[in-house]
Amino acid sequence: MPETTCSRREFLATGTTVLAGTALLGHISTAVASSSGTSMIAANSSEIRLLQFTDLHFFAGISHEPEISEIQRQQTFDDMRRLVDLTRPDLLAVTGDFWHENPDGRGLEFLHFSVEKVADLGIPWVFTWGNHDHLDDYDKGHKALAQARHSLYGGTSKNGGHYVTRIKDRSDRILFELFCLNTEERGVGEGIKNFLRQMLSQEQSDQKRPMRLGAFHIPLRQYRDVWENGNAFGVKGEEICFEEEDGSALPLLREAGIQAVICGHDHTNDYSGFAEGIELIYGRASGYNGYGNQTLKKGAKLYRIDPATAALHWESYLPDGTRWHPGPTERRSIAP
Repeated sequence: MPETTCSRREFLATGTTVLAGTALLGHISTAVASSSGTSMIAANSSEIRLLQFTDLHFFAGISHEPEISEIQRQQTFDDMRRLVDLTRPDLLAVTGDFWHENPDGRGLEFLHFSVEKVADLGIPWVFTWGNHDHLDDYDKGHKALAQARHSLYGGTSKNGGHYVTRIKDRSDRILFELFCLNTEERGVGEGIKNFLRQMLSQEQSDQKRPMRLGAFHIPLRQYRDVWENGNAFGVKGEEICFEEEDGSALPLLREAGIQAVICGHDHTNDYSGFAEGIELIYGRASGYNGYGNQTLKKGAKLYRIDPATAALHWESYLPDGTRWHPGPTERRSIAP
């Protein structure tokens, strides 16, 4: 029996290959297929500002508390606008649990609503699937995500939602790559590993790698380990729910040159720590229809990426403008 601390999540799709899209930061164009098999945007600055929203959970609670769900849904979107205004990002990453389930077959309706809300922010964005992003027809879901305004989504049913967004400068030099991966229902699994192996097999031996980050929904097993061994700093409000991930993915992520990974899933954890040279970072849960509102304030996480030095700095932002990054010895367990 796989070791895990939770079993509250369920999921979606699988796969391996990639499509592509293009956009200029500040000048958005429509996503299109590319022979390179990746999504691309061109950066106009030496610092890339990536804002992560996670666990937005639009429509959670609609079945039994529709009026409260509507109020919290609007509060979530209002806060998203404030956070974009505060952080002025170049790129948005929505790392799963975008909407909530598929009651009465309404998942696609929920997807379209959620997509329009993010598109209204006017910033290029990527999406990784969460375990609550349920649909009857995933082909339609992939198509809607890829065709949405400002979207850089590169997933299909064939590739299962694994793709890479490349950020280039105006001379076509790759500055940064964001590996957008689908953790499926059981956490990081064979679909992601096969995708990484495929990407590695396509690299030239003398190829110079750009700075690389990974983005997905369910954390790795090592998120638990770095907290328990005292190598993580921030706040922990719940057990780490890595589902059935067995810890074997981290070496492959390291081999692929990924220097940090960002995730969501556990709404009341906001910490980071290093394992095998990779920084493991929790995003700040963003949606009021998700659990944990009374334990940890909702917000987003801003990553400032310097491709020239491969430096990464992050801060959690709250809608009131509060910014937070844990001090070098700050470790707090918070009660639900």
